[in-house]
Amino acid sequence: MPEKSIIIDLTVFGGTPSGIASAVTAGRKGLKVALISSTDQLGGILANGLGVMDRLYNGFRSPIFNEITENIIEFYINKYGENSEQVKVCKDTRLTFEPHVAERILNNIVKNNKQIKIYKSFIPNELDIENNQIKSLEIKSIVNKEKLKLISKTYVDASYEGDLASLSGVPYRVGRESNTEFNEPHAGRIFSTHGFGAFPLEAAEGDLNLDTFPVTSQLIFSGSTGEGDKAIQAFTYRVCLTSDPDLMISIDKPKGYDRKNYLGVLETEKESRKKRHHLKSQFLVNDINNYKIRGPRIPNNKISWNDGNLPEINHSYPEADTKTRLVISKLHREHALGLLYFLQNDKEVPKNIRETSKKWGLSKDEFVDNQNFPKEMYVREARRIVGRYIFTEQDASLSSSFERTPIQKDSIAIADWPMDSHECTIDRQPGSLHDGKVLLSEKTRPSQIPYRSLLPKGVDNLMVTVCLSATHIGFGTIRVEPTLIQLGEVAGFASVLSKEEDTNVSQLETNYLQTQLVENGFAISFFNDVDIDKLNNQSISIHFLGSKGFFTDYNARINDPISKSVAENWVNGYLNFLSKNFDPNTLAKKIYTSKQDENISITNSEFIEMIKSGSNKIHLKFNLPKQIQVNDEIISIGHAAEIIFLLNKNNFLDNSINK
Repeated sequence: MPEKSIIIDLTVFGGTPSGIASAVTAGRKGLKVALISSTDQLGGILANGLGVMDRLYNGFRSPIFNEITENIIEFYINKYGENSEQVKVCKDTRLTFEPHVAERILNNIVKNNKQIKIYKSFIPNELDIENNQIKSLEIKSIVNKEKLKLISKTYVDASYEGDLASLSGVPYRVGRESNTEFNEPHAGRIFSTHGFGAFPLEAAEGDLNLDTFPVTSQLIFSGSTGEGDKAIQAFTYRVCLTSDPDLMISIDKPKGYDRKNYLGVLETEKESRKKRHHLKSQFLVNDINNYKIRGPRIPNNKISWNDGNLPEINHSYPEADTKTRLVISKLHREHALGLLYFLQNDKEVPKNIRETSKKWGLSKDEFVDNQNFPKEMYVREARRIVGRYIFTEQDASLSSSFERTPIQKDSIAIADWPMDSHECTIDRQPGSLHDGKVLLSEKTRPSQIPYRSLLPKGVDNLMVTVCLSATHIGFGTIRVEPTLIQLGEVAGFASVLSKEEDTNVSQLETNYLQTQLVENGFAISFFNDVDIDKLNNQSISIHFLGSKGFFTDYNARINDPISKSVAENWVNGYLNFLSKNFDPNTLAKKIYTSKQDENISITNSEFIEMIKSGSNKIHLKFNLPKQIQVNDEIISIGHAAEIIFLLNKNNFLDNSINK
């Protein structure tokens, strides 16, 4: 069959929510886009049973993400009524939904965009790369071996596995770093246990605008060597179960079922540490005596069951070929169904557990073309590129110099989910969880994701939005769908700007990219008291300057007067952050330690004169924007931020310096 060539603006590989967001963002801005899915559907894990938006921050994040969440809620309102139980469940703290609803919403967003051409059941086959540029991508159908050549300016890998990035030859990692490589306390081989309560404590106490999480990792056990290895966290199928008798399909004994594979759930901790079953469940005996089939509650008496983890079997998956991945996926499917059958029927399982487990079954209105079982496995972690910045545990932990996480001067998105990892092996220490299982909900704080983490080394027109540049532990705060969707949107937006500026995405001026993002409703900094969706000059300015070190904690205090000492540091920061050597963390530290003059306020005219005088000294063009009024009123933090933001924007547009 002759190969067909297609010339477009953007090629997106990955039918995930991140890939969809990238394609739709670019398509709505006029780019011609090819969206490639390695499966026969779109929607990734949202369409395959996740059932919940994993987020602790409920504010506005980015346009497409907000549209998706609003459309999900609107679906339930239109179908069942605003005061219905379905809407109440849907609007649960983290937003819950049925798989078929998520798939419908995501498909509609793509379908309504005529700029996007969809290719399902295609995988990357061959790349033509010249001078650090992907010139073309050949994709191959896994159904009929059809081949297509896609020629585009920009490429995005939004797949869960990172196959396009791998094919391009960029460096990547699989597995865990040692705890010494990046000075990460929770990296490498680690045994921990869980504590229960409400975390982070600042959120529980009302000082952080996040929902709390009920579990955190606490004690680190002896035997935690911190060694790096090729182990990755366990995969599972997020099985959609229902307790509605009219919808429920009973779990039959799976073909090839062997109860010996599940006897680990009945063992004592001591017994289980002596054995290593080939297909061994993660449960301990104290769990089985109190076990209850559970998961995020989703509308229409359904849950997203998340207990079918199968550690170790997936370690070869990231770099495996399609055939091997299908074998690994099949093992996970058989394990999940077998475990459910075991819990419901095995006579050694306590009778009360069997009886309560039998109240749940597969849902006849989900995955109707796949025996009511999800098509895609939950690939929680695969490859991670080695990009131009590696996001680590330190980047999602409070800085030692001020009261927020380290500041990224090229931040393009926020992360708010706790750094976490499911078990990486089935090993345990006395009293511990399985090796690698950590949930750092007390330690993690809202962080900024640098644009450089999307950019691989060695290829200038490729962005990676899921398998981005991060350590195993750092990836734990990024890997959830709300953040990945925003990163996909950013990649789509950067593709548009790179075409407009006639440059590669890796060479975009990041101040300009950030300016365009915040003006279009992208949160690139987290604040308790300023939401980007207000889309007024002050909230936009605050979010932009949050990436430049102008704020030392999570409170903008937009209406408070700016103190003289802080104003002086702001002006110096503004005059310096256009420099390539500018370090926002150094500026934040200076501001944090200079707040002793907090009671000395200044006027609007005094602040403007500070900027004008400093600009003249370094021969920086100073043109006060027309919307800024000069007066002798005390100037607020929000107004000062607006002045600096608008001056910076004008400097860029005027080609004054560093353009």
